[in-house]
Amino acid sequence: MKQTAPVSDDGLKLSAWLPYRLFLVAAQVARPLERFYGETFGLSQAGWRILAVIAERDAANASEIGRACALDPFAVSRGIGQLVELGFAVRRSGRTDRRFAAVSITRSGRAAFNRIATLGSAIEARLLARLSETERVTLDSALARLEGESARIDADGWRALRDDAGTP
Repeated sequence: MKQTAPVSDDGLKLSAWLPYRLFLVAAQVARPLERFYGETFGLSQAGWRILAVIAERDAANASEIGRACALDPFAVSRGIGQLVELGFAVRRSGRTDRRFAAVSITRSGRAAFNRIATLGSAIEARLLARLSETERVTLDSALARLEGESARIDADGWRALRDDAGTP
């Protein structure tokens, strides 16, 4: 019979771990938005993310979209295909290299994006209403610093983190 380890007071506690807490907030507010764009437009999560990117960056290519959405190439390809099938985007092959197709939003894609963005803005407004103006400024500044550091952590990889922590 296997013995269980006693509960320890040291180490990481998931419920208090900042990345997990940020994930929970994001997941909880993303669910109603995801249900809306899924039920209303038949969009997947990847499709919505890509639509949001091309709404901001006309004629983005798949690599740019993947980086902006944190999606793997397969998910980007499927998401672009979904948007094209729904009539929300057009794909234009590159002049010299067909692998670098430009993806642009269509009028119906823009209309869908605007409807989804209205709900997204309402979610954001409701969250920010819980904070004072000073807290909002502090949060914005803190998130900018966390975004920068998280990008460095991602680029350095887990081995660097292990080395920094002195873990074998």
